Amino acid sequence: MPFSGLADLVPGLLHCAPELVDVLASGQGYIVYSIFDCEGEMNPEAMTVVGTLTGESFNAENEDEVLRGPVLVVMAG
Repeated sequence: MPFSGLADLVPGLLHCAPELVDVLASGQGYIVYSIFDCEGEMNPEAMTVVGTLTGESFNAENEDEVLRGPVLVVMAG
């Protein structure tokens, strides 16, 4: 399993409590972590990267689709 043991590192990398770590997306060869219900600044770079990985699109005008704060993308390989 390419991502085993990673969960313990993620809260420190995102600078948040472990219970706030959210798996935003996962697929063949990648996993994307974010902070649950983050109130930080909009993160357009993360929306671009996550959109490219997942094939999803984000509408910056729709508050429910905006990614905020830090996002951690881990790729296998």
